[in-house]
Amino acid sequence: MTNTSATAITAEQIKVILSDILRAELNRIIDAQNAGEPIDDDELDLQIQSLTAQGDDMRHHARKNDFRLVDQIARDAAARLGITLPEDLPSSLGRRVTDLARDILDLEVKALDGYDAVTEAADSVARFSALPVDDFVRTKPVTLSAAWAKTLELYPTRDMKGNIDAIAKVALAFFGDVPVATITTDRQTVFFKWMSRLPKSHGKGHGKNRFCPDAPKDPSKSLVTKDDEIEAADEADYIATEALRDRDDLSDLEKRALLSEQLVPRLTNSTLKRNRDGLNRLMKGARALGCTEMPEVISYRDVERIVKALGEEKQDPLYLRVVQSKLRMPWTEERLSQLLTSPIYAGCFSESRRWRPGNVIIRDAFYWVPLIVMMIGSRIKEILLLERRNIIWRNGEYCFAIAKGAAQLGKTDDAYRVVPIPQILLDLGFIEWWKGLDDAHGPLLFPEAANRSAVGKVTEPFSKAYYIILNRLDLGDADEDFYALRKTFHSLLRAADVADGQRQAIAGHRTGSIMNIHYTAHRTKELKEAVDKAEFALEIGFSEEHGFPIILSCGLSKGSPLSVDVTLADDGTASEIVVSEDGKAPRKFATINAATGQKIEPIELCTLASSFKELTDERTMRLPKHPLKRQAVEHFRALG
Repeated sequence: MTNTSATAITAEQIKVILSDILRAELNRIIDAQNAGEPIDDDELDLQIQSLTAQGDDMRHHARKNDFRLVDQIARDAAARLGITLPEDLPSSLGRRVTDLARDILDLEVKALDGYDAVTEAADSVARFSALPVDDFVRTKPVTLSAAWAKTLELYPTRDMKGNIDAIAKVALAFFGDVPVATITTDRQTVFFKWMSRLPKSHGKGHGKNRFCPDAPKDPSKSLVTKDDEIEAADEADYIATEALRDRDDLSDLEKRALLSEQLVPRLTNSTLKRNRDGLNRLMKGARALGCTEMPEVISYRDVERIVKALGEEKQDPLYLRVVQSKLRMPWTEERLSQLLTSPIYAGCFSESRRWRPGNVIIRDAFYWVPLIVMMIGSRIKEILLLERRNIIWRNGEYCFAIAKGAAQLGKTDDAYRVVPIPQILLDLGFIEWWKGLDDAHGPLLFPEAANRSAVGKVTEPFSKAYYIILNRLDLGDADEDFYALRKTFHSLLRAADVADGQRQAIAGHRTGSIMNIHYTAHRTKELKEAVDKAEFALEIGFSEEHGFPIILSCGLSKGSPLSVDVTLADDGTASEIVVSEDGKAPRKFATINAATGQKIEPIELCTLASSFKELTDERTMRLPKHPLKRQAVEHFRALG
């Protein structure tokens, strides 16, 4: 007996299953009629009686909601379409399949009686498609995989391929290789709700690498599904949340701030919206393949509503959906100072341990590229693709010829420009280093960066390796990251009152109707003055030990770095700030009276803040990563 309870199968899925059954049976009947093999009347009568009896049996079983006679027909069609049916055939599907099967039996009877099968099938086909019968039987449903392949043809660029592949893989993991027509807005809502729970790092635990490109060394990693990754992330979040839930010494705001650093980051809203656009492109690919019943793709607002609804469903004051959105903030002076005086520039332990202090200074991409990006505001990729011949002498200045050449295509036409080399780089011996490169170095200025990628992408592998170094230096930050060094440079030029047109030209952005190459090529002296206005307060001197100039100090911040931690009160201000320095006892600044549990008086608070400000002024500070905690420190500092 078939289960008559409600099931998850949708009306669209039922429709495509019925269409597939009808298409398959019509092909069989029409082919048999067109074959025209002679059958005597007695044999025909027996076949017609058998078909009529089958129809009667189906009708009798359907009266009892028993659809066993059509169960296999439905499952065969669903399997062809990549649709998984429940163990018990849903009655909503069973009745429709029974009705269709009986219609097909009647059609076959008429075909045996000499009626034209194509003409007789017109009414049945019209229930599922506007196509003529001949076209209907030839047309197969457009599946996700077929739409994916077609979409890649429609959008052939490398950048678009990454976006299309990303959504296609996730959609296949959720829906299976189903007909695109079944991905209705309701199904999309469930899909994006599921997708919003995916860890940011999903798909990266497969265990494959350059040593094991085809299969992971650990076979168990091949079995990890998207659902497994969501379950593991949810479990980790549950453990972290419950560990803090009963802490009476912490406010809910403080608990949420702590959880924001402990919970597993999920896909950002920007990624979800980008995947929404990718799904829309897949629909266009399906349309190009002849799919006529295209479901509408949900909107950005729908995506936002889906994400917001997750929190409302939880009804938990500690619920957080943690993401790592990038605001790309300019680096603070303290962090710039910390980077410029780090072991990368002051002396490291070895090539593979650049974060450990030592006597080795390795002048390669990890040394020069961040300096160039922060001192001319270029895109990282532009510098990684520089060739040795892109160092030129123009109008009395050494310059970079950026995005020049077929292998160095920029983001826009205005990426091609001539930018004078800043004086700091000249003082550090960049030109002498460049002139000293031998033939074995090859044509690229930084070949070691390009060699990190086997597929032609230079930025991602290099940035990933550089982030490892930054994290080891305690400089890893989601907002003030490697890419934000470009923004940092332009903030410094803006502070130095450099004209907007000059800043845009140096950055590779068009201003007005003059292309950058025409502007920058003839104004090198003006642009040299502009790039040198970015103030880094560096002291540079020649090192006998190393044989070249090095950074001796950075005046942007003075003294050894201070580690600052903060505990938040319910109102978002600091209840306690702890300042730690190597070799010294931590200093605490408590804004809550321990005896009363109330905030200290305003006058006392300002006096305390003044002491904090005096301690931290002109010192490098390692602030908490959470924005609310940073804001609390900056607010407390403002009170001093």
